[in-house]
Amino acid sequence: MFKLANYSQPGARRFPGMVLETGEILNIPEIASRESARSRLFEKLAACACIDDLLLEWDESFEALVELATLYSDGKLEKASVDSNDLSIAAPVSRPGKLVCHAQNYADHVMEMRRSQFGVTNVDLSKDFMGEKSKTWPYAFLKAPSAIVGPYDDIELPDGHPQIDWEAEMAVVIGRRGKRITEGSAMAHVAGLVTFNDVSCRDNQWRPDRVTLRSDWFAAKSFDSFAPTGPYLVPIAFVKNYMDLRITLKVNGEVMQDGSTAGLIFSPEEQISFFSKSMTWFPGDVLATGTPAGTGQGLGRYLSPGDIVETEIEGLGAQKNRCVPQPVETSTL
Repeated sequence: MFKLANYSQPGARRFPGMVLETGEILNIPEIASRESARSRLFEKLAACACIDDLLLEWDESFEALVELATLYSDGKLEKASVDSNDLSIAAPVSRPGKLVCHAQNYADHVMEMRRSQFGVTNVDLSKDFMGEKSKTWPYAFLKAPSAIVGPYDDIELPDGHPQIDWEAEMAVVIGRRGKRITEGSAMAHVAGLVTFNDVSCRDNQWRPDRVTLRSDWFAAKSFDSFAPTGPYLVPIAFVKNYMDLRITLKVNGEVMQDGSTAGLIFSPEEQISFFSKSMTWFPGDVLATGTPAGTGQGLGRYLSPGDIVETEIEGLGAQKNRCVPQPVETSTL
């Protein structure tokens, strides 16, 4: 078993790293280059500059990574781990073609949002979705891929927007192209899973000037830094039960969210299959599967400069992000 992460060292280029169960970190392209005579697949690993490159031909990449990890763990390769003290870590997926997020996919989150009234008071909630799966179908929105930042990067709070919220989520990373995918074959299209925080600007989300449209998902979700991702991509083959992983989020050490993926209304399989009826999934695409209860809107509390947000999913890794004022805007010609 291993995890993948995008690392960089001072004065050196970023590289995709393999984190072994021992905690050792291998520079994948470096060790693959040295051992390229062993396998054609190692030659391809040697040319990869980041995890995004590995995802382009994930089936071959994973086969080669497993072989590399096995040879190293069996002592058949020269020891070549990297000193973690010199490393910084970036998001495991940095340039997805699509960043798809599922809305209201835990019943407890549906109910807390009902109680908060979504920022409006003139809606008959008795006619709306109350978490009953048989009466609905998957509901997604797009978030700008440029919102992605690393697991320890700052969350920038935009000036003039006091209602910045958090949403801890398990996200799926696609590793095989597909359209009109069946639920039974959906997970064969998945490379791995990551920890994800769908940071949201609630005062952008509920539009008082567009009462018939009401919600503006893109404007609420797509600020720079509003998608802390990682630290790791954990290959799906190594996740024993992705439908029963604990999800927690703390603000300044206080637990806000404490749920489990067992509470998902629509499973990853159902989401992947449903959305593939209208669009093609490509390697590197990201699907954030929804958040449990305990969001800021549900609790009536929002983020402020200086707050520390810690997001963790069992087996997938933990994030720690500091909230800071958004820097003064600059433009580059």
